[in-house]
Amino acid sequence: MSGNPQRSQPGARQTVVMITALPPALTHTVLVQHVLRLVRDLGPASALVELRRTRPPVDADGYHDTLAVYLVWAVERLVEAGLSDAGVLWHPLTDHRSPLSWWDAATLASGAARTGFVPPTLGEDWEPRPAEPVV
Repeated sequence: MSGNPQRSQPGARQTVVMITALPPALTHTVLVQHVLRLVRDLGPASALVELRRTRPPVDADGYHDTLAVYLVWAVERLVEAGLSDAGVLWHPLTDHRSPLSWWDAATLASGAARTGFVPPTLGEDWEPRPAEPVV
């Protein structure tokens, strides 16, 4: 969710319309809010399709597909667990450093990870692992 709601004139029936365009300078918190809104409104698979279509800057160098998949995966898990929007934003899974629990820095810096999803390189096989959502 980004932008400000626009409201109708006072006295008229109040209607809230969310502006979905992202600001040019995106903070991590704004990005997580945007992913959260997409996951809640569209579901995780369609949220990822939308992120891939609009390609928002996921890190300092622009769009990063592996990190986009990670954020959708993390937000989906937290939403399914019943967390509020504030709970999702404050949760360690959505911290900008959390992907380093699943990928080494060299893999995340690779061109392959930027342009497509690269499976996690760290962690045990029995642990929950970030993956592309299934339709």
